[in-house]
Amino acid sequence: MFGHRPFKGKWYPVPGIDTAMTKLRPGCRWQITDGEITIYEDDLGRECPTMDDLIREVGREEIIHKYFEYERKRYDAYPTWREQMDMLYHDIKSGNLNNGEWITAIDAVKEEHPKPNYPEPDGSFC
Repeated sequence: MFGHRPFKGKWYPVPGIDTAMTKLRPGCRWQITDGEITIYEDDLGRECPTMDDLIREVGREEIIHKYFEYERKRYDAYPTWREQMDMLYHDIKSGNLNNGEWITAIDAVKEEHPKPNYPEPDGSFC
């Protein structure tokens, strides 16, 4: 899906005019030149959204995108799958699943990049 990122079965928007237009008028064809909508075609006959409509939608997308920043940072910080499998193997062999190398590594990433302490933004993501 263009302009969206998957996370736990949901697709959340990567903020931008393109994503906003896709959300507000799915299936339309458009072009923006110098901050103005210069081409707009919609087979369903819907009115072209205004730049204010698009800017409001981008703002909504930015709130959602900001909320999931922790997920993007964790994704980059976690050890590779191979490293995690090796950690788990050694933790299982040593019977140390509660405070072994793997759980310590994962906890460190989660502590460094905590999930926000406010509710996930409402609304449809895509």
